[in-house]
Amino acid sequence: MSDCTLVWAHGMTSSRAHEDELGLFDWSPVDEVARIVRYDARGHGETEAMQYYDRAYRWPCMVDDMLRAGGSGPFVAGGAAMGAAVALWTALRAPKRVQAMVLVAPPPAWEGRVPDAEQCERAAQVVEARGLPALADDVRRRPQPRIFAEELPGAPDVTARHLLTMEEKAVPAILRGAAASDLPRRDDVRNIVVPTLILTWADDPAHPVAMAESLAELLVLSELHVAGDLAGIRAWPDLVRDFLGGLCRWE
Repeated sequence: MSDCTLVWAHGMTSSRAHEDELGLFDWSPVDEVARIVRYDARGHGETEAMQYYDRAYRWPCMVDDMLRAGGSGPFVAGGAAMGAAVALWTALRAPKRVQAMVLVAPPPAWEGRVPDAEQCERAAQVVEARGLPALADDVRRRPQPRIFAEELPGAPDVTARHLLTMEEKAVPAILRGAAASDLPRRDDVRNIVVPTLILTWADDPAHPVAMAESLAELLVLSELHVAGDLAGIRAWPDLVRDFLGGLCRWE
């Protein structure tokens, strides 16, 4: 019996420690069927910033981090938000390495990318003008998706606290790298033919359900689940376990 490897990438300005403190995802069910490799992206968490210009933090460039974390063999590419984008770019760039994908809360893309990019640019300007604490204050005041506002009200404080641990000089570059990024073109996404599990939550303009639905239509071997409450999100580890269990174990 053999296990596969799930390489997991977090969202922008997040980290392994941030994800752990939020506690949205319990990895123990997934651990039953796969080896889990989680890493902090460049400039995030315990990984130092590589450079201080935005090109280094554009999503296609961050594929190198995922490939490095995956070692020399094949793996399942997974991630949340920015991490989901990096997983898609990795599958496109290294199709012989990526066996499957787990995409959580994919970010807006294509013609819907402009408002998100503009918000990233505004956030970069806030850091440059008033420092990282000012952006952390903005994060605390930012409207939250209904699920988190109702059921996880402490999330903005957790996110702001972890944001303050980042290197201030790197944050504008990270934000502008995201502003200059997009998902692969629709035709390129359509050509990614691997089993894909897409998970997202409702009522979040920053991670719209319509985006997840578009990806589900383009990715021919995909399945989509939309959580309407926190209990639905808490059920995701079992969905991932079942998904990977059908792919990654063989005699």
